[in-house]
Amino acid sequence: MLNDSDELRCPFCDMKSGRWQNFVVPACPSHDCSVACVLCFLCRHLDRPRIDEEAVLVWLPEMSQPALNVTMREIHVQFRTLGEDLCDAGRLRLNIPERLRLYYARSALCARTAAAASRLGTDKPSDLAGALCRLSPSAYANRAKLLGGVRLLPLGRFYAGSKDVYPEIVDRWCEIAKAAGASAQ
Repeated sequence: MLNDSDELRCPFCDMKSGRWQNFVVPACPSHDCSVACVLCFLCRHLDRPRIDEEAVLVWLPEMSQPALNVTMREIHVQFRTLGEDLCDAGRLRLNIPERLRLYYARSALCARTAAAASRLGTDKPSDLAGALCRLSPSAYANRAKLLGGVRLLPLGRFYAGSKDVYPEIVDRWCEIAKAAGASAQ
């Protein structure tokens, strides 16, 4: 969903979503639908057709999902600012300290996929989505306890149909950050 306002904040991570928000179904039926940023939206929609290209499961109990989303957003914004590919670490030019720092931060988070796979038998969000659908109602009600430290790590892609629109989303986040920096001076 495209919105005209950069001022809307995601209710999950509190970041400005940059005109790209998506409705998410409330966890509690008594609440209204929320409008989430693209990264928080992914967490609520593991059934997306290309979710395994957009994200991976990691074991990261020491960090909340919103904190992970904000961290990955910043990594992606910085990579984009440096002219790097958002999702292909193999093509990074590691010739300056900023690139190295971002590369190692992302690599450390990606390394946590093995721990998720050993606990769940997979690191694929689509597999988890399928398993959640097969849970009994009582087990599903306890999913937060069952999944504990499992998080969804955004990989730097977001598909609208067959097009990866994530670079456009990150470009808007870069513009928001630049405008905020200019107004702070």
